[in-house]
Amino acid sequence: MDHIFTLRRLPKPNSSIEIVKRRRSFGGTAGNLTRAAARLDVKTAIASFVGDDFPADYRDALRKEGVDLTDLRSIRGALTPTAWIFSDPSGNQMAVIDQGPMKAARLPILRHAVETSELVHIGTGRPTYYTRIASLAAELDRTISFDPAQEIHYVYSPRLFRTLLERSTYFFGNAAEIAQAKRFLRVASTEGLLRFTAVVVATLGPRGSAIYSRDGKIRIPRVPPKRVVDVTGAGDAYRAGFYAGLSRGLDLRRCGILGSSVASFVVEAPGTQTHLPTWAQALSRARKFASF
Repeated sequence: MDHIFTLRRLPKPNSSIEIVKRRRSFGGTAGNLTRAAARLDVKTAIASFVGDDFPADYRDALRKEGVDLTDLRSIRGALTPTAWIFSDPSGNQMAVIDQGPMKAARLPILRHAVETSELVHIGTGRPTYYTRIASLAAELDRTISFDPAQEIHYVYSPRLFRTLLERSTYFFGNAAEIAQAKRFLRVASTEGLLRFTAVVVATLGPRGSAIYSRDGKIRIPRVPPKRVVDVTGAGDAYRAGFYAGLSRGLDLRRCGILGSSVASFVVEAPGTQTHLPTWAQALSRARKFASF
């Protein structure tokens, strides 16, 4: 669950500031991504651990989109992962996150989602757990995407990060996360990360995005939204659009433009899952930047 707070500015340490607006909404990177991708007609499965307080209406919303919930497991006595997100009018954010049962490294392996998927997206959670998931995915010859998100800053060591990156085909990150990845691996450029993975997707906010592969760098334009209300969840929406293209056999440039298109819808309304586009809607905006 996401608790999103709008502030006039982000506070400095040892200071206080009042909240302009607050709301509670469905969230979490796994829920955001799978629900958005399902809306784009991508067959998705979610593998995650939640508390027994996980809202029934959230489970119903995922099910209605067609998300496979076989591996959405409730842990008795645990609290559902929750994020408290603070945003200013410029789009800067700070987040405080409780991963709930996902903090435990010795959780059972959720095999169904790996076995039934072509691509396994590794998101937020404990690295030692995900090395086990990556081993299973590699054993089954599944493609792996690695997307540690904000947790790259506080739960990863250079060794664990490199282990997962080397098993992955795709690596996703924003500018700050890419910078941390470069520090972990002691490389001077984003292109240097390609020594460890095949494709790096860097989301750059209002500057669009960039996709790096051994064929070179592709600049992806920002698809302008009608308005910007809330940037929370834009990155997850981008990934959903990228996968919608990938699942249809499109090249990296068009996958990136689709990602940018889907993100442009999500930022137009408060909450991460309140303004998800259909495939036809996403394609309509994307066609202004590429032929499909």
